[in-house]
Amino acid sequence: MLRLHRAERTDLLADALGGVLRAPLADPFATEVVAVPAKGVERWLTQRLSTVLGTAPQAGDGVAAGIAFPSPTRLVDEAVAVASGTTADDDPWAPQRVLWTLLDVLDGCMGEPWCAVLTGHLGDGEEGHRVGRRYATAEHLRDLFRSYAASRPAMLVDWAEGRDTDGTDGLDPDLAWQAELWRRLRAALG
Repeated sequence: MLRLHRAERTDLLADALGGVLRAPLADPFATEVVAVPAKGVERWLTQRLSTVLGTAPQAGDGVAAGIAFPSPTRLVDEAVAVASGTTADDDPWAPQRVLWTLLDVLDGCMGEPWCAVLTGHLGDGEEGHRVGRRYATAEHLRDLFRSYAASRPAMLVDWAEGRDTDGTDGLDPDLAWQAELWRRLRAALG
């Protein structure tokens, strides 16, 4: 069951969450799930909850265990996967799978004429030239493609059909490499 809680102040929200989590689950091996937007929020919330939760009857003994803190995106991905009868790890478009596949695709494309912008940015493997950009660039492109899927699905449909558009008009020539890279990534992911 999903319960959504909100408040104007995070400390009030955290204290109320502590009250909800204070009642133990029927299954001692079950995990409570609390979606948080960032690791820093997870750390702060865990520390805050440890002041009101615990193993002793009076609680507050510094223990906050049995709580999973996925990101909202991960929580939705897992819920959709369960509803479809798969696991989130079966998804070929899972973020980590996309990242590693995209790195392979990037390596195969360097130096090709359509990929001149990326080749210039990454340095085409020249020794000592922008070596640190490869992974960060792949992460950025993965996140960019994911945002396109959420906010510009018509554009990706056009790209899949071989049309280099932004969903309505022709794609700027400086950005046309994105469509080809996305098509190659799509082919690699199957």
